[in-house]
Amino acid sequence: MWTGGMTVADSIIISLVGLLVVFSALAVLAIAVIIISKVIGTLFKESAPKAAAAVAAPAPAIDEESYAVLLAAVSEEARLSGEQFRVTSIKEL
Repeated sequence: MWTGGMTVADSIIISLVGLLVVFSALAVLAIAVIIISKVIGTLFKESAPKAAAAVAAPAPAIDEESYAVLLAAVSEEARLSGEQFRVTSIKEL
């Protein structure tokens, strides 16, 4: 059985050494993940086929009724009148 006494300074040093070990291991793991992801990224980047440039399709025109419904919904949700905001574009999600 351990009968020696531990001072407050000893316990603080032991705690700090433990924290240093834990955060050092976390830093090493973070660096390893970064290095491995870069290596894997360069390996698979060359073998992946290049995608053709995507051409944006023209947005379909929205009818006035749908526009009014969307404007009313936005106005109600934002608690603003129709004069307090302006819709610049509508995109389908």
